[in-house]
Amino acid sequence: MPSPASRTSWQGHYLDGRTTARHAVTITFAPSGLELHLADGTRAFWPYGDITQAQGSYAGEPARLERGSPIPEAVVVEDPAFLEALRQFAGKNARQFAGPRQHTRLVGLIVLAGAASIALISGMFLWGIPTVVELVTPLIPTSWETALGESVVQQLAPAERRCADSRLRDSMDGIVARLAAARPDSPYHFHVTVVDSPVFNAFAAPGGQIVLFRKMLQSAERPEELAGVLAHEMQHIYRRHAMKALVRDLSIAAIVGAVFGDITGIGALAVQAGQTLTTLHYNRETEAEADREGLRLLQAARVDPAGMVRFFETLKKQPGEAGLPAYLSTHPDTDERLAEMKTLAAATPGPSEPLLADVPWDEVRKLCRQ
Repeated sequence: MPSPASRTSWQGHYLDGRTTARHAVTITFAPSGLELHLADGTRAFWPYGDITQAQGSYAGEPARLERGSPIPEAVVVEDPAFLEALRQFAGKNARQFAGPRQHTRLVGLIVLAGAASIALISGMFLWGIPTVVELVTPLIPTSWETALGESVVQQLAPAERRCADSRLRDSMDGIVARLAAARPDSPYHFHVTVVDSPVFNAFAAPGGQIVLFRKMLQSAERPEELAGVLAHEMQHIYRRHAMKALVRDLSIAAIVGAVFGDITGIGALAVQAGQTLTTLHYNRETEAEADREGLRLLQAARVDPAGMVRFFETLKKQPGEAGLPAYLSTHPDTDERLAEMKTLAAATPGPSEPLLADVPWDEVRKLCRQ
C-alpha cells in the first residue's frame, strides 16, 4: 500500500451546489489542480487557485474543499491523511491547505508571536481587526467554544426561566437531530433552550447552543416553520459567525487562552459574551449566508423549505419595534432576503418528508406557558 505522501488518488463525495445529492468521486492530484472523476463518467478539473478549504483544520474533522460562488461545489474526504498528502503534492499552492498538524503548529507560532510582541498584536487589533478575526477564530478549539456557549446560556437563560417540559424538549431535540443528521461531519452537538419570555427572538450561542423565546415557538404553526429558524441559527454556528463577533470583543489574553483551550476563565467571559450576543446585529452578507445555507440544510434533511419562508413572512406581520418583531429587527434587509429565499427554494426543489409527523404540534407549541 502506498504511503499517504505518495498517494495521488483519493475517494470522497462530491456536492454540486445545486442539489442535496452526494456523489461518490475519485480525486486525483495533478500538477496544477485536482481532477474529479464521478461514477457516472463525469469529469471536472479544479485549479488550485480556485479552491477554498472549508473544513479539515481540526483533528477528526473531514476535509471539505469548495469551488465557486455564491453556492459552491464541494468535495468531502474522510481520510485524515488527505490534506497532508495534498500539501506535499501541491508545491507552491501547499499553504492554502492546512490539516490538524499544521493547525497545531500555527497555534504555537501565534502564541510565540504574541509573547514576543504584545504591541504588534495590539496594533493589528487597532488597524486590522477583520483580518485578525479571520485568522484567530479557526484556531479556537471546538471544546472551548462549546464550554463558552454552555456558560453563556446559563447566564442568559437560568433554570427558573426555562421551559422544561419533557415533551417540548423531545420535540426540539427531534427537529435539530433531523437537521444535524444532514451534516454528519459537524463537530457540534446542538441543544435548544426555550426561554419563557414574550418576545419574538432567537439567537445562536457558540458551540451548538440555540436560545429560543416562547413567543417565537408559539407563532410557528407547523414544525417546518420553526425548523427554518433553527436551520438559520445552526448555520450561524457552523460558520462560527457568533464566535467571530466575540473574538472582536475579547482581550488579547482571553484570545490566547481560547487558542490554548484554557476554560478557567470561561465564567467571566460568558458575561461579556452574553452582552455581545444579545445586542449583536449581523451584517447583510452574514445573514444572507445563514439564510442560504439554512435553506440548503432544510433541503438536505428533506424538510420543506416553504416553512422557513412562510414563518419569516408571518413574523413581519407581528408588532414590534419600528414595525418589526425583535428577531427581524436584528436581521437587516428582510424583504430582499425573503425574495432571495423564495428564489433559491424554487431553483433547487427537492423531495420532503413530514417533520415530527406523530407529534401533536398544536399542543407542543403551547407547552411553554407564562
